[in-house]
Amino acid sequence: MNENMKSGGHMDQVLSRGNPTYLAIRYSLEFVVVVLGITVSFWLSEWNSLRSALEHQVKDAKDLLQDLESDEARLIEVGTAAEIGTDRTLRILQNHRRLASGETTYPTFVDSLVDIGFAYSYITFFMNDGTYKTLLNNGRLQNFPTELEESIKEYYEYVSKRASDNNMMIDNLSLNYFVKHHPMCMVKGDELLSHKGEKSDWPSSARDVMHRPSRQAHYQSDEFYVQTMAYRNRIIFHQSLIERYETIRSKVEEELRSYLEEHPDLNK
Repeated sequence: MNENMKSGGHMDQVLSRGNPTYLAIRYSLEFVVVVLGITVSFWLSEWNSLRSALEHQVKDAKDLLQDLESDEARLIEVGTAAEIGTDRTLRILQNHRRLASGETTYPTFVDSLVDIGFAYSYITFFMNDGTYKTLLNNGRLQNFPTELEESIKEYYEYVSKRASDNNMMIDNLSLNYFVKHHPMCMVKGDELLSHKGEKSDWPSSARDVMHRPSRQAHYQSDEFYVQTMAYRNRIIFHQSLIERYETIRSKVEEELRSYLEEHPDLNK
């Protein structure tokens, strides 16, 4: 009984506000509470910052995917045109060989070229790089995982420069071929640019061009065959580049979609 009373008295002394032990406990608890508060506040701030960064990355990834989808549609269009150009120039070469071997007459050869029409609608590829340039300028591109960032850069840096150079080359070669070696295509081009509803007898105009003595000699020459073959080879090379661009593009698209799948809570 006396011991309990002594123990209780000791506790009262400890809890007495003026007691140094009480003050030490009190200040220690207050310090712990303050530290915990700062820690939790810092953690919440970091969490919000990281989540905000992830939200930006997810949006950026979606914007890049939208650009890549537009590029895919354009690549398909350009690739299809190149495939058609490859086929049409092959038909020109085959018909010219028949003409050279005497299997067909020049008027029949002319009709075959009129039937083929425009040898190649040399449309070119220009990528949509608006989002990429924005991410470069604001520094957010580097927030993506390293491998994904490198894949994105490979597509936009590698393809952009080569596409620009190749576009210029195919444009120049096409214009040179049509003007100097296959002027009938220029007549076809004029017909394509005619006003809607306006009747144009371009087959007659095309035949007129090809039956002119100087043009007839050229169309029958080895020079026309060689130039057509060289032009076709360039179209084939152009087609192979388009396929290469699509391979790189699809790789980036796949990696971006995988990245979005890793953040389903943000990918809404």
